[in-house]
Amino acid sequence: MTAPRRGMTALAWTLALTPFALAVLAHTARPSLPMSIPAPDRPPLVFDQYLVDLGPVEPSTEVRALFLFENRGDKPVELLKIAPSCGCLEPQVSTRNLAPGATGRMALRMQPANELPGRKEYYADISYSDGQPRDARVTFRVEIPEQQLTVRPRALVFYQMSDQPTTQTLTVTDNRAEPVRVLGATVNSPFVQLRLQAERTEDGVSQTEFEITVAANLPAGRHEAIISVETTDPKSPVLRVPLLMEGRRSEEASP
Repeated sequence: MTAPRRGMTALAWTLALTPFALAVLAHTARPSLPMSIPAPDRPPLVFDQYLVDLGPVEPSTEVRALFLFENRGDKPVELLKIAPSCGCLEPQVSTRNLAPGATGRMALRMQPANELPGRKEYYADISYSDGQPRDARVTFRVEIPEQQLTVRPRALVFYQMSDQPTTQTLTVTDNRAEPVRVLGATVNSPFVQLRLQAERTEDGVSQTEFEITVAANLPAGRHEAIISVETTDPKSPVLRVPLLMEGRRSEEASP
């Protein structure tokens, strides 16, 4: 190829690449602008911990997980509802209204003697508002031993829909090497009677049964009571069993 033709070819390539080179130069010379990413909306109600793991626990009347919380927002916070995952939990809160910067505490309580042995996980959902609806969840883990003092059922429910008394059985079981004695039981309702039904020990397992009777003349509506079983166990001196009674309405009564 002659020198003039090579010169013409080089000139053509130079002209063809000039727009691309100018574009690259303009892009690299332009100062880059940071991307604007909105910060996530931070919840105003903050807990010091969202999971409490007590691990293995000894049989006792009660164990509890404590959660501390703080309103880190700039508006008042109101706790609207606490919904536990299990009826065995008894949530207790120190306050339901928090000004900005205020703190509070919530305890989740349960009785190991009312639960089956094994690894357990419970939680509580907290609904609250600072002008808009919000929610949070805290979790409570515990490991209940195989050998322990237990009471069954964990709760008693009576639907008193007849003109006759209704009876159920409450059983206290101790499968430990040295079982404790059951001293007796009481109930805080005039509509309920307790009677010791049986005491026996078979194959190293001690059982005490109580007959629980709800009166026939139970007033209409819902009634709640607590059965308290006393034992000689220093760690579980009192076992508490909730009792729910539902009396039929007058329109449901037989003519």
